[in-house]
Amino acid sequence: MAFRFTLATVLRLREIAEQREERLLGQIQAQIGAVRQNLIDLAAQRQSLLSRREDAIQRKASAAEISGFYGDLRAVDHLVEAGKDQLTKLEVLRDQQMKIYQSAHGKRELLDGMRQEKKAEYEHELDRKEQSALDDNFSSRRARN
Repeated sequence: MAFRFTLATVLRLREIAEQREERLLGQIQAQIGAVRQNLIDLAAQRQSLLSRREDAIQRKASAAEISGFYGDLRAVDHLVEAGKDQLTKLEVLRDQQMKIYQSAHGKRELLDGMRQEKKAEYEHELDRKEQSALDDNFSSRRARN
């Protein structure tokens, strides 16, 4: 007779829920990484604009060209602020999702622990029955001799 865990279906549902929450957490982490990379790219772009503006000032470029650099810098600064806001929101979301994942993980581990206990009990009982059968067999052979 094979081992059967009566809560196997519930355990499987808990495993699926844990995997789903872990995937969501991974997606949020990926979004955070993308936003951070975007902020790094924007910082490099801003530095490039500052450099080009300084070069334009040194070569006595027109006021319109220099003014264009200021407009571009304001646009980049606006994107940086939006990115920082998005990063803050994603970090809050990540923290919330981490709690949800940890809860799902704990629930799954609890059931998995129960399954392991029940399996150990089953195997112990199986061993006990096998030993009992061996003892009976030995006793009957001894009684015949």
